[in-house]
Amino acid sequence: MSDRLNEALVKRAALSPTAALAGRFELAAVPMAGLTEAVSAQARQGFRVGELRFLIRYEEASELTEFPAIHRLPNAPDWFCGIANLHGKLIPVFDLAAYAGIAADKETRRMLLVLAHGNDATGVLIDGLPERLRQVAGADSDVAVAPERLRQHLHRICQINEQLWLDLDTRSLLLALEQSLEGVS
Repeated sequence: MSDRLNEALVKRAALSPTAALAGRFELAAVPMAGLTEAVSAQARQGFRVGELRFLIRYEEASELTEFPAIHRLPNAPDWFCGIANLHGKLIPVFDLAAYAGIAADKETRRMLLVLAHGNDATGVLIDGLPERLRQVAGADSDVAVAPERLRQHLHRICQINEQLWLDLDTRSLLLALEQSLEGVS
C-alpha cells in the first residue's frame, strides 16, 4: 500500500465515531496509487436484469437496497417505475427489463441498484444480488446481440465464464432515460 493511501486512511480513522458517522466518505478522495490501471480496469460489478447480464465499474454504483416504496407518476411510461425516497432524497427508479423489452426474472428477488452519486443518483431494478467479476481481454462479442434500445449504451459485450456480459455505459444510459422522460407528456 502506498504512503499516500496510508495517510488518507489514517486521517479517516482519526475522526471521532460521531464525526465519522455524520460525515460522508468520498471514495474519490482516497488516492488509488496502490492499484495498477490494468487491475482497476478489469474489476467489474455484474448484475442481471431478466436474461441480460450487465457489467459496471464499482464506482458507478452508490448503493444496493431492498425494493423500497416507489411512488408512481401519472402518464409515465411502464419502464419508469416512479420516485423512491432513499435517506431523505428523492431518486427516479427505472425498470431496465421493461425499457429493453424483456421479461424480468420472476423467480428472483428484485433489488434496487442506485447508479451514479449525489444529484445524479438513479435507481434501476435488478434481479438478485450483484456479483464481482473480472473481464477477460480478447473475449468480445458483437453488440448486435443486445436489445436494440441498449446497443448505443454499451462499451462492448464480452464473454466471462461462458456467459455474455454487456459492459454498460451508465452515463449514456441515464442520460437517454432522462431525455426519454422529457418527451413524455
